[in-house]
Amino acid sequence: MDFSINDYSLLDEIGPEKIIILKNPSTDLNAVLVIDNSVYGIPAGGVRLAPDISLDEMIRLSRAMSLKFCTYRMKIGGAKAGIWGDPLDKEKKEILLTSFAKSIETFIKNDVYYPGPDMGTNDDDLLKMFRVMGVPNLAPKKIGMVKLGVPVEELFTGYGVVYCLEVIYNNLGKLIKKELDTSKKPNVILEGFGKVGTALAMSLNELGFNLTGISTINGAIFDEDGLNIEELLKLKLEYGDDLVNHYVSKNLIKIPKERLFELSSEYRTDFIIPGARPDVINKKNIDKINAIALVPAANIPYEKGILKILNEKGIIAFPDFVANAGEVLAILVNKVAKNADEIFEYIKSKITEKTFEVIQGATENKVTPYDYAVADALNELKKKLRRKKNLVEKLNKRY
Repeated sequence: MDFSINDYSLLDEIGPEKIIILKNPSTDLNAVLVIDNSVYGIPAGGVRLAPDISLDEMIRLSRAMSLKFCTYRMKIGGAKAGIWGDPLDKEKKEILLTSFAKSIETFIKNDVYYPGPDMGTNDDDLLKMFRVMGVPNLAPKKIGMVKLGVPVEELFTGYGVVYCLEVIYNNLGKLIKKELDTSKKPNVILEGFGKVGTALAMSLNELGFNLTGISTINGAIFDEDGLNIEELLKLKLEYGDDLVNHYVSKNLIKIPKERLFELSSEYRTDFIIPGARPDVINKKNIDKINAIALVPAANIPYEKGILKILNEKGIIAFPDFVANAGEVLAILVNKVAKNADEIFEYIKSKITEKTFEVIQGATENKVTPYDYAVADALNELKKKLRRKKNLVEKLNKRY
């Protein structure tokens, strides 16, 4: 693991406020906690467990959380935690999470940071961590509601992305000059088929969009005529990530997962949904990517410098922190919602409203949707920073 910062431009006047290295040689724990900014509220962000994370990645992810919370005016600060480890090694994972929980216990109890699930961790992992810290009452409560037989907690992010995608599709005239052929169903390529990916597939199916390609850690499959979503969901339950090796269709193409996006240059593709690791839209594959818009389910999918190239190619790069906010929005409403439908309606209303606002603002200001959304979130954050500065100056004069 590498605890060094490679890109010092990630450190700016906003944050990070704290970069905390957490090590425990007795348990082989190597972890980092990044607090981007606390001025907007108690910092919160997921705990990522993977063998190849980096400190730069955690800094960028923590800023993405700040942008997300500010975008939706949620009084929460941005943070992210990362643990170096293999999430598939269950025994080792248990030890690492227990050790990590003890390492951050003081931060939790003093409202310095609030963790959530992320890549490599889930709600059950978080419950165990809170129990280890002796504060199980602080663990996120399961809602206990289902939609189509699936716990709603697993669906919020995926459905939110599709709500965003639907607004983009219905307002493309504001964003692109060429005329869209609406006589055909929009074709969608989806990276990842975990809990977010399956929710996306279910939601796309409800809207009548055509899912042509998916990937898992075991590979990718593509069919220009469209994949059978019900069959994918059935195979997911039976085979997990290996569903890609069991799905059968007439014109099926099987390829390495890294090549999935490249098929957009060979087959009509309207939308690409990046849904896995950071920087999956990068200089290595940009020449082979061709779509109307990218609508991310994953955080920080755009490699540094790639947004300019996408804009030059006429591809809409929608901001991840706007599109994938379904899960954090659910936190606001789940205590008062009477049923699952009320939660989904709330998420839909917020993401629909914000997506349209970003499209309208980008159009009026003649900037990209990404640039408009970043400016909007940072303006909100800087207001809080100015208030905090004024408070400190008043205290200085008083004492």
